[in-house]
Amino acid sequence: MQRLSGWQVQWRVVDALVYRELRTRVSDVKGGFLGVLVQPLGLVAIWVIFLSSINAHRGGSLNVVLFLGSGTVLFTVFSQIAARSITAMEANEALLFYKPVKPIDTVIARTITETGLYTCCLLVICIGTWVVLDKVYMSNLGLFFFTIILAACIGFSTGLIFMTASHLMPAFKQAAFWIPRILWFLSGVPFQYWVFPPSTRIFFVWNPLMHIIELNRKSMSDDYFTPDANLEYAAVCSICLLTASLCFYYNNERKLLTL
Repeated sequence: MQRLSGWQVQWRVVDALVYRELRTRVSDVKGGFLGVLVQPLGLVAIWVIFLSSINAHRGGSLNVVLFLGSGTVLFTVFSQIAARSITAMEANEALLFYKPVKPIDTVIARTITETGLYTCCLLVICIGTWVVLDKVYMSNLGLFFFTIILAACIGFSTGLIFMTASHLMPAFKQAAFWIPRILWFLSGVPFQYWVFPPSTRIFFVWNPLMHIIELNRKSMSDDYFTPDANLEYAAVCSICLLTASLCFYYNNERKLLTL
C-alpha cells in the first residue's frame, strides 16, 4: 500500500509539472496551444522546403513531405527532450524544496510535454499530406506510435544523464549541446544513409535513432526501402540506455538535492 501511495503521489507531482510546463509554453506565445503548435510546424516546414529543394534521396514511393517530416519530428522529439532536460532543475528550482518533488520528475514532465507536442505536429503533417494528395500513407499504425515512444524513451534517458552530469560537472553542459547536433547527421534525418559508400554505413547503423526514424518511415509505406533498420536493436538500446540513466541518477540523486 505504501508503494502504491508513493506512485500516486509521484503521478500527481508529474501531472502538476506537465500542466506547469504547458502553461509556461502557452503563455510565452500568442494564440494559446495553436501558437505553441505553430513553432514545431514552422521548424519542420523550413527543413522540408530546404531539403526538398536539394532533391533528398528517399526509398520507395513515400511522399517527400512525410519522409522529411518523419525524420525531423522524431529527431526533434529526442533533441528537445535532451536539451530542455539540462535546465529542468533550474526552471523548477523553487518546487524542489517540496519533498515529494524529485529532479527526475522535472525530466519526466518535460518528456511528456515535448512528446505530446511533437506527436501532434507529426499527425498534422500526415493528415495535411493525406488530404492534399487524397491518399492515406499508413501501413502499420502500431509501429508508427511505437517508434515515437522509443524516440521519447531515448530522449528521456539522454536528458536524465545530461541533467545529472551537468550538475555534477558544470563544464559538461557546454559539451552536451553538441551531442544532438552530431547525432542529427548520423540519424539520417534529411537523407537515406545507404546512398553513401558502404564503408561509411558503420557510422549510421550503430545509432538507434537511425533505426527508429527509418522504421517510422517504413510504418507509412510498405515499399519503403531500408536495408538495416531493426526494431529489436532499437528497443534493446532504448531499454539499456534507460536502465543506465536510472542507475546513474539514483546513485547521484542526493548530490543533486544538496547542490
